[in-house]
Amino acid sequence: MATQTGTPKPKTPARNTDPLSTPVQFIKGVGPKLAQVFSSRDLSTVRDLLYFFPRKYEDRSQMVLVKNLQEGSTASVELTAHQHFTRPLRGKFSKLFEVKAYDQEKQWLSLKWFRIFKGFEKKFEPGAKFIATGTVKIFGSTREMVHPDVQFDLEDDLHVGRIVPVYTEIDGIPTKTLRKILDVALQMGVNALREELPTSILSKHRFPEISQAIHEVHFPASNYSKDETGKFANFQSPAHQRLIYEEFFKFEYQVVSQKINHEKARGHELDGKKLVLSFSEAKTKLPFELTAGQQLAMKEIFQDFEKPHPMNRLLQGDVGAGKTAVALLSSIAMMDQGYQVALMAPTEILAEQHFQNTLKLFGSKIPVKFLVGKTTAGERKVLQAFLDTGEPCLLIGTHALIEDPVQFKKLGLIIIDEQHRFGVEQRKKLREKSIIEPHTLIMTATPIPRTLALTAYGDLSVSIIRERPPGRSPIKTHLVRSSDTAKMHEFIKKQLNEGRQAYFIFPLVNDSEDEGFKHLTSAVSAAETLANGVYSEFKVGLLHGQLSSNEKAAMMDRFRKNEVQILVSTTVVEVGVDVPNATVMVVEHAERFGLSQLHQLRGRIGRGQHASSCFLKTNRPVHIPTPERLEVMCDTEDGFRIAEADLELRGPGEFLGTKQSGSLPFKIASLVRDQDWLMKARDDVIDLLKEDPDLKKSENAPFLRYVQNQGKTESGRLKTS
Repeated sequence: MATQTGTPKPKTPARNTDPLSTPVQFIKGVGPKLAQVFSSRDLSTVRDLLYFFPRKYEDRSQMVLVKNLQEGSTASVELTAHQHFTRPLRGKFSKLFEVKAYDQEKQWLSLKWFRIFKGFEKKFEPGAKFIATGTVKIFGSTREMVHPDVQFDLEDDLHVGRIVPVYTEIDGIPTKTLRKILDVALQMGVNALREELPTSILSKHRFPEISQAIHEVHFPASNYSKDETGKFANFQSPAHQRLIYEEFFKFEYQVVSQKINHEKARGHELDGKKLVLSFSEAKTKLPFELTAGQQLAMKEIFQDFEKPHPMNRLLQGDVGAGKTAVALLSSIAMMDQGYQVALMAPTEILAEQHFQNTLKLFGSKIPVKFLVGKTTAGERKVLQAFLDTGEPCLLIGTHALIEDPVQFKKLGLIIIDEQHRFGVEQRKKLREKSIIEPHTLIMTATPIPRTLALTAYGDLSVSIIRERPPGRSPIKTHLVRSSDTAKMHEFIKKQLNEGRQAYFIFPLVNDSEDEGFKHLTSAVSAAETLANGVYSEFKVGLLHGQLSSNEKAAMMDRFRKNEVQILVSTTVVEVGVDVPNATVMVVEHAERFGLSQLHQLRGRIGRGQHASSCFLKTNRPVHIPTPERLEVMCDTEDGFRIAEADLELRGPGEFLGTKQSGSLPFKIASLVRDQDWLMKARDDVIDLLKEDPDLKKSENAPFLRYVQNQGKTESGRLKTS
């Protein structure tokens, strides 16, 4: 047999029989270059593209005559090009390309582009027929569209004559190209999709098959009625509802399963009678009566302490609702039964405040320790030696608690304050400081809407403190424009002369030269201006994140003692700072802050018996409307109403912050829009886990297949505690 010489050819890889896992590169019209662009958006396979859903739809099923075009509407018009020309412009754009065209009734429409690709103008030779789709503007008797979508192939029904999908823009890929690629991907893979929902669920809700739902969501049929068209625009079509439900169902299965598994774990089981005695004695040391909400929270926590599995509870309460008192009483009950407690706060200022408040309330009656970044090596060594004895104590600190070599011998309870400031891994590290998993109490002063609590924190039990402790003053919130500042300063000076104190909050530490920030006043420059100007008779202090821990602590101490009447600060005071004598807050450039952040900042006042006022200051002139969130702040102090509004305005990812938003992988479902489907999915999951926890029934075989494969990957990503 003859032998071949030279370099052997590489083996051809085995043909992939699953079209869904075909790399995007091998889809017609893509290739290596575009595949890299798709990959940057985590779109690597045909399956990934099928689950890359439209963000909205345009109804291009009907052509509109020019005379019927309405200002601000989006419409499609069949046109004939008459002439085109290019003219130079000043400023940002170098030139304007304009096309004059007419419809079948010889009515004129002007089309304008400020950016065009090479050769684009040649497509509009006189007599060329095309369809333009865009938003209509009317100037006098002239109607126009700026940067309309243009279709020259009138027989191609992918982009016109139907409900057309509009996708999130991907750099370098024109909308039409993306639509064509999605069409090819559907032809390749949609029929290979396998059902993953239980068959009983599909029947119960009369859902379409997965392949039909995916196809319809991308390219709705062209024979829909006007009512059905509206359902697509609002993501309420049967296809949408099936996919929305499926996302919620899979997510809730992971979350509820985690909760059930957590309840099977071994924990520290406490003596109920001793808990009651500890609580009765400790609350007599408090200088105030507990509210009904605080007492209910304590009851729920003690019930958890008596169970054989670890508590995993979220304690929600508006700013100033008294969560810290609940945490301290829980800690004392735990220590009375011989356990150690760790309380982790996100900032040294807040940790120091918890430490001082604990000493103030309980003095030397409980062993309380302190650990932050500035704690010296010698102090840490002494502290660790104490922890090694297993003696009961309350250790209050920051991230320093989760650092090595900190270790507890008998950790019974961990308390996380302002949980949204910590990631899942940080909470996990603290729990792992104990051999037996400790009870966990997570506190937040950012009220969480129910839909978000059922998703991001669905494996936690929830306690809510709705009332404010008695004696807390109401807060009036005012929107202040530049023309009203004199009245505002007059009011503040009156408050200061009566012995009260004020915060002035700024978005920047120092003046910025960056484009877009030059108009913003900084905390550093404002402190100097206020001290040398309108408030020259008062002491003005400065606090921001660039100061050292000692400098921040010293300034806060001076403010608490009223040695400083005005504290100029950045958002470093957002969490936990408690100075009851401070009754005024001014938030400069309020439009730069989020709704939740504004609510947290405002919570620094109204903590004592004196009436308090918050001024949201904006430099926007009267004719420019202020953001809706500022109106919400002026209308209500209710943190739960504010949280709902915040969720609607910003969405869950922004609401939760980057450390939590990764745990919400919804591609089509919306926690705001689809609340009803979330509740249905959660109820169905609970029923499923009761009736068939191991998914052994034949009707649940498709879902078992999902759980054993893709579900395992998602389970690791979706852990919330």
